Amino acid sequence: MSSSRLLSALSACLMLCGFALSNAAAQDNTLIADISQDDVAITTTFHGTSLLLFGAVSGEAGDEIAIIISGPEGRIATRRKEKIGGIWINRDAVIWKNAPSYYQIFLTGSFDNLADNQTKERLEIGYKNLPLRYETSSLPKDEINELWRDALARTMRQENLWQTHEDAVTLMSDALFRVNVPLPKNIRPGDYDVRVLHFRDGQLLAENENNITVAKRGIGALIYRFAHDYSIFYGIFAVLFAVASGWLAAVAFRRV
Repeated sequence: MSSSRLLSALSACLMLCGFALSNAAAQDNTLIADISQDDVAITTTFHGTSLLLFGAVSGEAGDEIAIIISGPEGRIATRRKEKIGGIWINRDAVIWKNAPSYYQIFLTGSFDNLADNQTKERLEIGYKNLPLRYETSSLPKDEINELWRDALARTMRQENLWQTHEDAVTLMSDALFRVNVPLPKNIRPGDYDVRVLHFRDGQLLAENENNITVAKRGIGALIYRFAHDYSIFYGIFAVLFAVASGWLAAVAFRRV
């Protein structure tokens, strides 16, 4: 984010904080949020990064802030294994067609105390409330239950891609808030949606939306685009390169 944009956002935050501390006429639905960097480059040396999300709200003691970041949707498989003849094999599979590849929730408090289940479902907060679509060839649709969603969430948590961070958002003077957002090295390129929600007594008062763009840069981006746009030629090149590398290695060892 440019220095001018950062300065203007910080100025707005300080103004709101002053209004809140002086009990001025700031309205209950006032919410401002921004990100320290809205464009992330994935290069050959990328090992993950961390962004700062900050903002201000005209809050009161006991208010809750929830920050939800979700990134590009795609097809993710969940499989159930079964032991047959002493060997574990994949028996059933569910393909989630629009599962977010990155889904992180950051909270000032606990997830359970944020709001009631109906409110969370209406606002699509939490992986159990995501409007996921799926396909399966081996299971009846009525068998795709919460256990399969839990299995999907468990798989994504193991990759550090789906997490719920309780007590992670710092809220100062019931006005300024901030949180560090980790982006692991295995994130996908694409657009990431950022939702900041302000709750009071379990009721949503205000919501702010933003986005982050993650894109490949440099030689890695060229190889990535070539592999996807010209997959046949990329495969031929990979085979020829492997053959040439093997031949050169054989020649080198023969001379030694």
